[in-house]
Amino acid sequence: MVSSDLIDELWIIKADGTTILNERKDLAIDELLFGGFLVAINSFLIEIGLEQCQTIITDNAKLTILYSSSPSLIFIAGSSPIASEKEVNEKLKVIRLTFTTHFKNWAKDQYVIDKKTKKLFTSLL
Repeated sequence: MVSSDLIDELWIIKADGTTILNERKDLAIDELLFGGFLVAINSFLIEIGLEQCQTIITDNAKLTILYSSSPSLIFIAGSSPIASEKEVNEKLKVIRLTFTTHFKNWAKDQYVIDKKTKKLFTSLL
């Protein structure tokens, strides 16, 4: 479970929509559905000539999205709609750096998230 007051949920998703890691405080969501949703939004925006989506805001939640090109991953933090986007982005950048450093010696696109590794990433929140 995510322990941050700033971030309520954390997702790390491959560019094809496959979820590598997800941590949520509240109800569960279908990982394939969520990953596919984000990839579809991104594809649509790029198709119509816009840039990648960086934030999705609703009345009760905000998703801050950070991309990595090497490896090709999407890092998503769910927070309150009034959470500081700058602070959430800073935390996501630390998580991205830690993730790419932690898995730098792994074969391409092969990530094993055990309890110890999951604890490492959620402790950064």
